[in-house]
Amino acid sequence: MPIGFSSFSDAPLDELARKIEAGMADLPKQEAKVAQYILLNLASIPLETGQSIASKAGVAEITVGRMLRRFDCAGMKEFKALLRQRYSVSGEVMGRKKTELSRDWQEQLTVEMHGVQMVYDQMETPAFTQARDLLAGSGEVYVTGFQTIRGLAEDCARRLALARDNVRFLSGHDSMLSEWIAPVPEAGSCLMMFDVIPYAAEAEMIARIAKDRGAGVVLITDEYCHWAQGLADAVINAPSKTGLFLESTLGLHAAASLLVHATAEAGGADVAGRMQAWKRMSHRLKLF
Repeated sequence: MPIGFSSFSDAPLDELARKIEAGMADLPKQEAKVAQYILLNLASIPLETGQSIASKAGVAEITVGRMLRRFDCAGMKEFKALLRQRYSVSGEVMGRKKTELSRDWQEQLTVEMHGVQMVYDQMETPAFTQARDLLAGSGEVYVTGFQTIRGLAEDCARRLALARDNVRFLSGHDSMLSEWIAPVPEAGSCLMMFDVIPYAAEAEMIARIAKDRGAGVVLITDEYCHWAQGLADAVINAPSKTGLFLESTLGLHAAASLLVHATAEAGGADVAGRMQAWKRMSHRLKLF
C-alpha cells in the first residue's frame, strides 16, 4: 500500500516505491504482480522473504529479484536492507538510542504490549471479519465516540475516509442525528462506535437507533462493556486496565489502525489512486 504522509524524511525505500509505482504499467504481467503486492503491503513486507512474496503474488521466486533489479535494486538482499533502514525498531531510531527501562516501567510496557497482543489475537476471528466487511462493504460509514475518546474516533474517521468514500464523524449531541433522517441507502450503512468505561449515556441508544434503521454496528470497546453483545454486529475488545492513572487507550488505537488497514485492503476502491489524489490536494494547500 502506498506510504502516507509520515514523520520520517524520504528514505531510499520511498524512492524505490515511487519508481515501482511509476513503472508498474510497463512491467511484464508476472513482474507487475510482484510490484503490486509490494506496493500494497509495504508496512508488512519487512516480515516477508523472497519466497513468501513470490508465493503470495503467485509467481516464481526468481521473478521477485528480476522485478527489483529492473528498478536498480540488487535483489532481495538490498531490498531487505532498505526495509531495515526505513522501519528499524532497534539500535538508533530517529537519532535516539534504546535505553534500559526501570523494572516498574518494563513491567508496565509488558502489560501494555499484552493488551495490544489481545487486539491482534482477534484479527482472524469472525468478529473482526464481520467488522471489516461492514466497514468496507457498506455504502456509508459513520464513526462516533464520546468524552475522552471522541478525539480518537474523529481521528479514525479521517483515516478511514482515506481508505473509502462516504465516511463521516457522527456527533449525536451536535446534530441530533439529522444525518439519519434519510433512509439507509441500498448499499447499506454502518456505524463504527468507540465506547469505554464510564460508558456514555447515549451510546447504547445511538447503537439501537442505528440497528432500527437497518444499519450495521461495529463497536470497539474495553473488556467491561455490558451492553455490546446481542446489539452490535461485531465487537472488538481492547483491554484498558493496565495500571496507568487513567485507562489505557493503546489497544483502542491498535484496533482502529488495524480496522482502517483491513478496510483499505478489502475495499473495492482504488486505494493507490486515492492516496495520490489526497497527496496532490494536500500539497496544493501548501500545508507541508
